[in-house]
Amino acid sequence: MIDVTAQIEQILAEQQAGKLRREQAMVALLRDVRRQTVDAILSVEADSYQATHMTANLTMIDSALTRFESGAISLLSEGVTASWSNGLDMVPGVLSRAGVSVITSHLTSPLLATAQEFGAQRIRGLRSDLMTKIRSELSLGILGQKTPWQVRQAVAGSLSSPGVFRSIEERAKVIVDLEMGRAYSQAAQLAMEQSVRSVPQMKKQWWHAGHPKQPRRSHLLLHGQIVDVDKPFLIGSIALRYPRDPKAPIRETIRCGCIAVPWHPAFGDNTLPIYDARGNEIARRGPRTGHEEELAGKFALADKK
Repeated sequence: MIDVTAQIEQILAEQQAGKLRREQAMVALLRDVRRQTVDAILSVEADSYQATHMTANLTMIDSALTRFESGAISLLSEGVTASWSNGLDMVPGVLSRAGVSVITSHLTSPLLATAQEFGAQRIRGLRSDLMTKIRSELSLGILGQKTPWQVRQAVAGSLSSPGVFRSIEERAKVIVDLEMGRAYSQAAQLAMEQSVRSVPQMKKQWWHAGHPKQPRRSHLLLHGQIVDVDKPFLIGSIALRYPRDPKAPIRETIRCGCIAVPWHPAFGDNTLPIYDARGNEIARRGPRTGHEEELAGKFALADKK
């Protein structure tokens, strides 16, 4: 029997590292926009705005946001493409590690282009929201309700103020995390659908890989579950073909770090790692049988609250 857990852990770590690099690059782009925006506002030396000031500010800020949009779309597209390739490669790599022969061929799918365009739309939406917030604050300056300094403080805050995603930066990181993770899962599902034709005993298994704040109880309950490749994983009445399935409610996909991996009898009695919010392994669990041990603390599956 071959233990493939270590290899899957390495694959998962590499995918997470790629997402983190691009999240950091996205934040760097946003912070550059903030700097340029603040510089534009502080270029107004008078104690109050005039319409000409607002026009000049908006022109400069719009140019900065246009550059951000172009750079962010390119960055996300590269990340989605890399994740797609990683998802395709993961399946035959894991199977071959266990000595399972698999027949593969080059996979093409319109899903990749769709994923890239959907990510681009989300970046455009981010840019639009930024511009709306900035324009609103500049308008208050024109109306004399705020000084240039107050506008500057409000705009800098609008780029990092509390909100649904805590901040614009957090929202940008969520976009990178979700779209790269979804591309990985979609590609892995396609690769498993192709591979099962030559490896009929292969199934797929859900791995819970952590959440940056509070692990989802429902996803912990799925950890280790094995189903046929063409069957969905079930969270109550919700059917997910793979983690971050676009058909799933957003509450099941935002900041989900889970992955679906191939499973085969040749893998043996693998134990699966369970991670805390910082990515540290805290426990191990074998494939779910309905008789596994309970976990403690906030990971406790017995806690019904």
